[in-house]
Amino acid sequence: MVDKDYVYPEVGEALRKAREDAGMSQDQLAENSGISRITISRIEQAHINPSFRSLEALAQGMGRKLTISFDALDE
Repeated sequence: MVDKDYVYPEVGEALRKAREDAGMSQDQLAENSGISRITISRIEQAHINPSFRSLEALAQGMGRKLTISFDALDE
């Protein structure tokens, strides 16, 4: 079982928003990315953290590029 303290819901929320903005269902994204629909669902629901490789495949499946930033913390 995954420890919820180590799952980042922001990743799932960002994936869901990007997928919806792209006008894609989870099934369509699964077909385009090679990542299973069940895995996509589990990421979006913050049940698992995706690997960087999976994030790259998902971004490419939506015709997007993956970006990562290290923003300053609000003080």
